[in-house]
Amino acid sequence: MRIYDISREIFSSPLFDGDPAPEAKMLYSIKEGDPYNLSIVSVCLHTATHIDAPAHYIEKGLTVDQIPLEHCIGPCMVLEANGLIDDGYIAPLLGRGVKRLLFKGKGWITPKAALLIAESEVIMVGTENLTISFGEHIHEVHQILLDKNIVLLEGLMLKEVPEGNYYLVALPLKLEGMEGSPCRAVLLDYLIPKV
Repeated sequence: MRIYDISREIFSSPLFDGDPAPEAKMLYSIKEGDPYNLSIVSVCLHTATHIDAPAHYIEKGLTVDQIPLEHCIGPCMVLEANGLIDDGYIAPLLGRGVKRLLFKGKGWITPKAALLIAESEVIMVGTENLTISFGEHIHEVHQILLDKNIVLLEGLMLKEVPEGNYYLVALPLKLEGMEGSPCRAVLLDYLIPKV
């Protein structure tokens, strides 16, 4: 079994425009004579690899502590996508039992593609971008998908991952009432190489 760590490091990750940079502060330090090290971190919940819960765009949507964990754990498909991910690209993928789609590359979901996904069996969509869509469509695509309780996994690192089927584990922190959360996302490849 191979494990792919598909998470960005929080302090060095690029930031979405306007988001504050994460900060760390040492409260106690062995180097300074304390018996142990103890730190605090201040971080935007949408920094680096993170989950958008429905509450990010839906007034009474599910928060990260309310997301069903089965949305964040299970079989997934990794696909290369650069440029617009439109309804023509999405349509052939649906109806085949795929519940989690992760897009490798610089692909951006269009509103028409989001509408198709929203009416399908898909429960999670992931991207390497810091946001699932682009420009004037960012808000609309988020609203379409999150309104159907489709969890968004943004800021992935899939460069080393070949296209294919994997087992995904991408759990948010248990933050009551919050609309998003950083997460450590991994893919498990159970394929046994032939000898």
